Amino acid sequence: MSSRFSTTSTRKRHRRNPLAVAGQVFGTIQFRRASERSQRLLITSGSEIRSLDCEALFEHSTTPSVLAVPFQKRGRYVSIIGSCNGLVCVALYSHRDFYIWNPSTGNYKKLPDPGISLRGHIYRHGFGYDPSTDDYKLLVANFRKPLSREIEGKVFSFRRNSWKRILRGLEDPGRADDSAGILCNGSLHWHLRPYPDPLSGHKIRVFDLAEEKFHAMPMPSVDLFGDCGHEFVDTLRNLGECLCFNVSTSGFMEIWGMLEYGVIESWAPMLRVEYFPVDPLCLSRGGQLVAMKNGIVLMRSNPDGEILEYVEGFSGFDSRADYATVFVESLLSPYLCLT
Repeated sequence: MSSRFSTTSTRKRHRRNPLAVAGQVFGTIQFRRASERSQRLLITSGSEIRSLDCEALFEHSTTPSVLAVPFQKRGRYVSIIGSCNGLVCVALYSHRDFYIWNPSTGNYKKLPDPGISLRGHIYRHGFGYDPSTDDYKLLVANFRKPLSREIEGKVFSFRRNSWKRILRGLEDPGRADDSAGILCNGSLHWHLRPYPDPLSGHKIRVFDLAEEKFHAMPMPSVDLFGDCGHEFVDTLRNLGECLCFNVSTSGFMEIWGMLEYGVIESWAPMLRVEYFPVDPLCLSRGGQLVAMKNGIVLMRSNPDGEILEYVEGFSGFDSRADYATVFVESLLSPYLCLT
């Protein structure tokens, strides 16, 4: 494992503006304090984005607030690529118009377009922070069609302020739960399913933000599920800094987590959900699961699966929510992370 990070000390160091560094340190300290308090949800429906405090929602002390999106264009929906340290990466197209946005302050920064072809059939995106180099990175990959050799991938380094072409690891797009990678332990993850859909053919594709390389992570063995009678596995998520799956059965759903990152044998059931199928969003301060069902209901349950509370029409939209993700309010500036 140590060899994967042994090259970081030899990488070129960029001189940074002292005022920018001081501002970034202040923002980071403020973010850490905020992250100890409460998590907020970003929820989208069509071209509209709203924010709400998911803890306060269950206490009936808040309502969703409509967020102004200053870079939005008429006729374009805003797609959320990922959230990290209070910064949110969004896109207006699958191949260009990427922005780093702080919903708490309203500040944003447009990234240079990567020059990825519009003729994409399958896209993979991901946004995250690499602590080994103190750098934020965005991955954009385009697969023209399944089993095609026409592929391109690029990663944007905020420290370098430029795109770099990815030459290897793009050969197997598979079928992913979501085009956006799940950030955990300094890497982006996608759950890939084969055609047809046997569990033994599932895999996790990983993009290491430090090395800027793809590699494969084996799925848990079928034998590991024991007698739970699983029917299918889906919805890769990060809950409490653990990589997690939904494992559905005929009568309930379990959330399995990789309790020790990179150790396949450490996969184990963490939570049980009897009200399913749901999309897990986060763990509350008390270790309770907060999840969304059908874009209409937000629910909170204890580790045994007992539903403690649920709120219908939580988003305030006239229709169901299309997507929800978690972020923590901060003062981090999109401009500082690009210096």
